[in-house]
Amino acid sequence: PMPASTPATGTAPVPPGNDHVELSYDATVPRALVHRASIAEVFVTDSAKTGEDTFVVAAQLPRGHLIGENSPLYDFSLMVEVVRQAGVLIAHRHLEVRLDSAFIFRDLTLRTTAFEPLRIGRRPASARITVSVRTRRNKAGRLQGFSFLGDIEVDGRSAMKGEGGLLILSKAAYQAMRSRRLSPEHPGFLLPRFTAAEPSHVGRRDARNVFITEPVADAGQFACQLVVDTSHPHVFDHPLDHVPGHLQMEAARQLAVAAVARLHALDPYSLSVASIATDFTDYAELDRITRLRATVDGFRWDEELGTFTTPVVVEAVQEDTITTAMRLEVSQWV
Repeated sequence: PMPASTPATGTAPVPPGNDHVELSYDATVPRALVHRASIAEVFVTDSAKTGEDTFVVAAQLPRGHLIGENSPLYDFSLMVEVVRQAGVLIAHRHLEVRLDSAFIFRDLTLRTTAFEPLRIGRRPASARITVSVRTRRNKAGRLQGFSFLGDIEVDGRSAMKGEGGLLILSKAAYQAMRSRRLSPEHPGFLLPRFTAAEPSHVGRRDARNVFITEPVADAGQFACQLVVDTSHPHVFDHPLDHVPGHLQMEAARQLAVAAVARLHALDPYSLSVASIATDFTDYAELDRITRLRATVDGFRWDEELGTFTTPVVVEAVQEDTITTAMRLEVSQWV
């Protein structure tokens, strides 16, 4: 789940066109339209309405970004954020959702269809996300949420497919629902400070981007604690009152990579997430310890990617309650 940012002035919508409408990559959209505080954390640049419930969104993928770490491929977490921004932009710019609304993602799935288009080249890549939505409104016509399907092209080549569903709440309704939770600024807020895993064990190079403790094998599963750094400039671009879904998905990716690497004697740096399907069943609270547990399956051949993948199920648990269930496929892409 990801709440809204502070309101700001919007921007004029792009006139409707067709699926081949030209989009601009010259500047990013206003940051409030994608719920970001930092201009540097905005990746989408333009959008257009192409049909009654179809849209297209442009984004530039940065070659060097904190979450990307100069990996040979555009980072999976970066692509998750691009998809999130595309959905939020469509809601504000084209579906007339107020800027102070809160968005609650119920589920999100992202699948890599080809690794080669995601390889970082000598210039920033241009991504194009084609999206169809199905809206849900109340009797007064107010948008209460929508589901979406999307295809992602990178420099004109198909690279990923995504889908998801979200709820939209008014600012007042969200604040009423979340009013009793402690935030990190509250004087009573206190959690143990866990030691993050070795970056190389989870396929990371920058220690700032490690969000789990060292995974421990336990009765056929791998388990760890979530390491929450509320000062992280990408994951916590602005203050939040819960553990964002973005962080949970990246933590699940790290645990899955570490578990597959250890179980099958593979190099973590050679592993990437081919897909992730996430169900956010409850809020993960910042004032509770979050445990992650992973169950690793055996190799299977992925015909579309032309490589072996390993299914991994990851659950995020707080006080014996599963807050998030994630199903990943880890593959060796090199």
